[in-house]
Amino acid sequence: MAIKDLLAVVDTGDKDEQFIKDALSFAEFHEARLTFLVLSVIPSGDYAVMWGAPYVILQDFVEAVETKEKRLVERTRLSNIEVRTISDQPGVMLTKAAVQARYADMVLFGPADTYEYPPVRRDTIESILFASGRPVLVLPNGYQPRTFDHIALGWNASREATHALRDATGIAASGAKVEVLVLDGRPSTKGHGSDPGADIARHLSRHGFATNVVTLNALEKTDAETLVQGARQHSANLLVLGAYGHSRLREMVLGGVTRELIAGAPLPLLFSH
Repeated sequence: MAIKDLLAVVDTGDKDEQFIKDALSFAEFHEARLTFLVLSVIPSGDYAVMWGAPYVILQDFVEAVETKEKRLVERTRLSNIEVRTISDQPGVMLTKAAVQARYADMVLFGPADTYEYPPVRRDTIESILFASGRPVLVLPNGYQPRTFDHIALGWNASREATHALRDATGIAASGAKVEVLVLDGRPSTKGHGSDPGADIARHLSRHGFATNVVTLNALEKTDAETLVQGARQHSANLLVLGAYGHSRLREMVLGGVTRELIAGAPLPLLFSH
């Protein structure tokens, strides 16, 4: 599937100049239409408790939204780019963002430190993953777009990983190389089968992809760090992961690969749920 519609999510801060450039470059490379979605949580009584308080005075909030919209319009005036803004209460804003995502092939985010308030970004990513049916692509700062011809797939034989694989093969180059990363895989009749990674590698080979099963073990590193290291060691230009194989509550309390990696990594990360 060619990439034709992209949604890039930003907030009302001014830390995202590089991400704006990266999103524009990505859209141009793929000859896709790009829409910037500006998130602006309306200050309210419970706002500071739930989200922090970057804007205490309503007038400051209004001015921040207007300034961001103006900057995006000026930055994209020579391109066929649309700018939309969602200004609402937190829960409503997250729902509206997920609805907007349904009309894009994928949703772009920058790293967490390019947003004024990272928790808003994180919760928006989660809402889009769980409610839109669309994948999220987190770009590293300064990303130079290229064909996805060498992919690393974090494979745990789960439903979420299968959805991620579907989304990745839809944008991968014909005959792309796929590194099947199996982290602490064990034979199982309900998952990996007798040889972890082998079945999905054979499936991908039948579709013309050059596959290689890479066995990883998390020793002194976290699972997330191990997967990123495995992808980079094999020179993959995209790491593909099924998001939230465990519940969000469990990941919030105990930690997890998705919770750690949605902040960003040195290579693009494609998440699906």
